[in-house]
Amino acid sequence: MSLNTYLQNKRREIGFSHNFLTIIAMLSMLIDHAALTLIRNGKLYGYDATLYNNAISLPEAKKWIILYTLMRMIGRLAFPIFTFLIVEGFRKTSNLFKYIIRLVILALVSEIPYDLMVFNEFMTNNCLQIQNVVFTYIIGIFLLIILRAIKQLPFIVSIFPVVAALYLAVLFKTDYAVEGIILMYIFYTFRHDLNIKCILTIIVTFLMSLEHYYGAAALSVFFIYFYDGQKGYIDLKRIHYVFYPLHMLILYFIIYISNINN
Repeated sequence: MSLNTYLQNKRREIGFSHNFLTIIAMLSMLIDHAALTLIRNGKLYGYDATLYNNAISLPEAKKWIILYTLMRMIGRLAFPIFTFLIVEGFRKTSNLFKYIIRLVILALVSEIPYDLMVFNEFMTNNCLQIQNVVFTYIIGIFLLIILRAIKQLPFIVSIFPVVAALYLAVLFKTDYAVEGIILMYIFYTFRHDLNIKCILTIIVTFLMSLEHYYGAAALSVFFIYFYDGQKGYIDLKRIHYVFYPLHMLILYFIIYISNINN
């Protein structure tokens, strides 16, 4: 039995559904954001650079830093999986207009919770430094619409909309701007070639998480590789849209309440 045949059999045997990948991504994101909010910004006073530097210089901070790093490594799984699912949603949606509108509403509703969680601020200058990742996905979706429209043209033509999408994402300072657009391009362009898609994804995700988290994001390819294209038994679409802004608000209020009590 060849390696390729063995892997195909394993894919049929394991078969991760869309809903299973959604649950993995949500749990990973929750762990990642809990580390950022409760440990870095809470235990280690990450909202204040001076207090943070003083806190991490103490011997007891070592265990928190180790836990923080491990949790954020687990959290690296979320972004590539969510990006993959966004592209799958684009490919399979029966109403593209409604799909885009849902993403726009999610991006707008999530921006304040995102700013509160990341910056501990409500629409101040700091909050203009970066916008939540859903804005990256919206730019990416319009890129995919263009790529779909020009699919009959020479491959080199696709470079221009990709560069334009990268420029817009960087211009508007969206989270995961470059990585998000590149991954969406890979997931869509190589949607029919699983091996190339996964190899390119490993390279991109490894590099994007190499500096701080040892390339841990590349592990997300395991879940993407064994995706079976099935929806699953439970509809998580509405839960997913609510979960993103809600969990950020809850984590922020945990820190806010603990600061009041202190």
